[in-house]
Amino acid sequence: MQKPQIMIDAALLRGRKASSAYPEQKTYFYTFKGKEIAKIDIAATYLEETLFRATKEFPSFDKLEPFYRDLYECIIDTNELRKNLSSISSVAQLIKKLRRETIVKLKELRYVPGAEKKAKEATNVFIGRMASMLKGLSKPIEYYNESAQKLLELPDIKTNEKSIIFAGFPNVGKSTLMKKLTNSKVKIAAYPFTTQGLNVGVFMQRYMPIQVIDTPGLLDRALHKRNAIELKAITALQHLEGIIAFVVDPKQDLAPQTNLYAEVKKLFTKHKFIVVINKTDLADSEEVAKAQKEFADSQIILEGHEKDTLKEFLTKEKIY
Repeated sequence: MQKPQIMIDAALLRGRKASSAYPEQKTYFYTFKGKEIAKIDIAATYLEETLFRATKEFPSFDKLEPFYRDLYECIIDTNELRKNLSSISSVAQLIKKLRRETIVKLKELRYVPGAEKKAKEATNVFIGRMASMLKGLSKPIEYYNESAQKLLELPDIKTNEKSIIFAGFPNVGKSTLMKKLTNSKVKIAAYPFTTQGLNVGVFMQRYMPIQVIDTPGLLDRALHKRNAIELKAITALQHLEGIIAFVVDPKQDLAPQTNLYAEVKKLFTKHKFIVVINKTDLADSEEVAKAQKEFADSQIILEGHEKDTLKEFLTKEKIY
């Protein structure tokens, strides 16, 4: 949505055009009055329609699939957004009411000396109040635009299809694995929380496309202590079906990784889990062996820079 001043200028421009196009009447006064009415009517109608359309076009949270509803709530304060949408809608209603009242006032004017001045004053009062109401929406409109941009940046995830979902601590190599598996361009850097959202790619299994989701890194702490980025990962895991590939870095401390794995398995009992011990080319044999021992009760895949073990496994694995 445009900033208030831009909308005001656009509304007044439309109003002036409507005024200049108003046909001549029998007397100068009725021509003058008609031009003022046209100016107010067109300017206000433009603002009403713009504001109402913005509130109606924003996704209704109550009608969203559970996956997207929870995901939206991870990145947007939905209560705050509802307040701002309500403010925008209320101003649209007030402008509509002000338009009607001012037009009625102008229509009731009869010619007497100074009537043109009264008509012009009514128009100026209307413009002043309309502009003041619009400028009062600066913060709600700013929040609306920020929220809309965040929603536009979300990937298109098919919630009715099985998925391969990467999970694990930050900086264990999930994005690198996704890049190898899907040939997609994923942002990768050597610091925690590189993945700030959900990245989606496609893995071709015997000509069958399967969506692959790279989630933000999870830390070993209670669910209620997790930040918005981590909650995106939880949301993805909770609502989507398929295989969870829990990625382990054998060079990092294994204790918190095993604790996190146990927690995730308790939360998501309907999923199949595999453990991918990654970076085996960087770790020594003792570190890899220790990681294998820690996750001995799970299906383990060893992966590294020169290996395509995970891809070979998923090529044969029944995901559907």
